[in-house]
Amino acid sequence: MRRATIITLSGKPGSGKSSTADKVAELLGYTRYSSGDFVRTVLRRHKLTLAEFNKRAARNHHLDDEIDEELRKLRDEKDIVVDARLGFYWIPESFKVYLDLDLDVATARIFKDAVANAGRNSEIAGGSSLNDVQKQVQSRLNDEKRRFQSMYGVNPYDSKHFDLVINTARHSPQTVALTVFDHYKKWQRSNEWRQVHSEVPMGYSFDQD
Repeated sequence: MRRATIITLSGKPGSGKSSTADKVAELLGYTRYSSGDFVRTVLRRHKLTLAEFNKRAARNHHLDDEIDEELRKLRDEKDIVVDARLGFYWIPESFKVYLDLDLDVATARIFKDAVANAGRNSEIAGGSSLNDVQKQVQSRLNDEKRRFQSMYGVNPYDSKHFDLVINTARHSPQTVALTVFDHYKKWQRSNEWRQVHSEVPMGYSFDQD
């Protein structure tokens, strides 16, 4: 069986999708695409903040359609890594990776990133405390589940859709990328594939750079 040379990455907020996509693309020499780039393009086009986009998208699917059309175009590409929440849905023949993470850990990572990187502050409207950020992350998860279930009948946070599920809580960005790389190579050589779960066991930890 000839497999597609496309990896799609999805997962929870704060799970490391962007950094993983960057590192996997570098390891493989692939081109990297991100729905975040598509979203930011749409935000600029319509002069919206991310919060305004999410609010409008809940009742008007036209904005989602603009982003999804860009994703659908990637099915004809080769040697690419796609960081996109619905990449697995629009490119089902891809090697589908899901990055999982506990909400408390995700909140801490997102809050730390916002403090360190002022360019990301727009993604956390008024997030002045960990509690504020956690409420916003949970609200975002709930809104996206409802929106995509209504639009496509799919929950983007249901891990059953994926070939590889990685809990990134005690992984480093490097070990997550290497885990994706190793299993992608095995998937490429396989005729049949059963979902794989990867998790660093309790008692072990990798520093998050």
